[in-house]
Amino acid sequence: MVFDNLKVQHKSFGAGTVVSKSGKYITVKFDTMQKIFVYPDIFEKFLTLEDGTVSADILEDLKQEKAEKQKILDKKHEENERARTRGIVIPGKENLNPELDEEEASFKNTEQEEI
Repeated sequence: MVFDNLKVQHKSFGAGTVVSKSGKYITVKFDTMQKIFVYPDIFEKFLTLEDGTVSADILEDLKQEKAEKQKILDKKHEENERARTRGIVIPGKENLNPELDEEEASFKNTEQEEI
């Protein structure tokens, strides 16, 4: 798909024209400013073609981007699960097992009562 001079509509900034696309970024010139957005993410909620649609090419790019993000999330979840089963605590993921949290809280309360 050719992006140069593509007429688009942004929810907040109004009508604009794509001046360039480089890798994961797209530059759009509006009446009073020029903005750089992450492509294809911007087309998910904020940017449409001039006629209010999103082309099949852009939709396919969005679909691929979501699939890649999901792979990364799945891999992170898998790594966190492996670490948890080995007893490794990952910063920010301490509360993966609520039953253990209740036990620990109970233990801390008992410990404080003895002091």
